[in-house]
Formats: sequence, C-alpha cells, structure tokens
Amino acid sequence: MFFYKNVFLNLTFLLLYSKKHSIFNMVQERINEKLLQKSIEIYGRAWLSKSEKRSLYFHLSIDLWIAFWRLVNGFVRLRSCATGKFITVRGNPRIEGRGKITIGDHCRIWSHMGVTQLYAGPRAELTIGNHTFVNTGTILSATNRITIGNNVQIANQVILMDGDFHGVDDREKMKAPSEIIIEDDVWIATRSMILKGVTVGKGSTVAAGSVVTKDVPPFTLVGGVPAKIIRYLNKPE
Repeated sequence: MFFYKNVFLNLTFLLLYSKKHSIFNMVQERINEKLLQKSIEIYGRAWLSKSEKRSLYFHLSIDLWIAFWRLVNGFVRLRSCATGKFITVRGNPRIEGRGKITIGDHCRIWSHMGVTQLYAGPRAELTIGNHTFVNTGTILSATNRITIGNNVQIANQVILMDGDFHGVDDREKMKAPSEIIIEDDVWIATRSMILKGVTVGKGSTVAAGSVVTKDVPPFTLVGGVPAKIIRYLNKPE
C-alpha cells in the first residue's frame, strides 16, 4: 500500500512540475515574441545588446500599463452594455438608446480621434462578436437589429444603419427597418456605409468609400456607389 501511495505522489509531482514547466515555457516564448515585435518597431531589427533588451522591457511595461487602463476605461464606458471579457476602449465612445448592446470578448473600440457612436433604439439589438475591432468615428445605429460577427475589422468613420428614419417622398412617415448582418472575418474599410437589410458574407472586404445596398457574397471584394463585386477572394484552407 505504501509503495502505491509513493508512486501516486511521485506521478502527481511530475505531472504538476511538467505542467508548470510547459506554462513557464509558453509564457517565456510569448514574451520573446513581444520583445522581437517591439525591437523591430523601434530599431527595425532584433536587439543586439543587453541594454537594448532592457530598453525593450521598459517599453513593454509602458504598453502593459496603457492596456490595463484601456481595460478599466472599457469597464467604465461600457457599463450600460452587456460585455464579455478583456474589452479595451480608447477614448470616450457615445453609448445611447434604450435597446440592448452586447459586446463580445477581446473587442477593441477606439474613439480617440473621432467619436464612435453605438446606438440601439427601443427593443432594438446591437451585437458585436468576439475579437472585433471598431475604429474611430464609426456609427453603429440599430433601430431593429445589427449583428456583427467575430474577427471583424471596422475602419474609421464607417456607418451601419438598419433604418432610413423617414421616406424619400413622405418624410413624415418612418419606414420599417431591416436587419444588418456582418459575418465573421469581414473587413469594412474607411468611410464605407452599410444600409438596411444587407448581409455581408464571411471573409469579404468592403472597399473604402463604398455604399452597400445589396447582400455581399462570402469571400468577395466589393466597392463603389452603389457597391458592386470587384473580384472574388481566396478562401483560407
């Protein structure tokens, strides 16, 4: 009995040690990756001396401090929203409306060079998926529903509006809104506009300054006013 107990304790110790060791190696590899990225950013090459490496650690510590305060800023600015984990906010976005705004894990919302506006009207829903980036000056206005997927890149001054607010002929009469869907891995370039009822398919790119009035098939590049298909994109394997 004592023998088996000893074996069990030894195996447990080895398992915990190997797990701890692998985590340590993983963290060390991640730090080295960040150091190399910062070195290329500052010196245009890998570091060559200990003094350069110390300087890189200093710059990384500043980056971590900034990232921490952006997390705090996100917690404060998005307190009226349903939020996921590790959302960073730069600047002061405007959050309005009596609807539901949901923001997924690891999203970044920038509002430091132009005010980013998130609006969900009464009974409306604005949903932003995980790992999505919303750049400065963007307007996301939901009077019905706007659904944005995961890993979406939304550039500066993009506008998504799922309603017209009023008609062309009768400007006193409000027209019915219609849902906008942005699927995963989409890139919407600067100053593009996505109008009501549009679905932008997975992996697509909307060129800068486009006005999208019709559905965009997956893995296509569209551009123009109104936006048309320019070419089809390669699907990742």
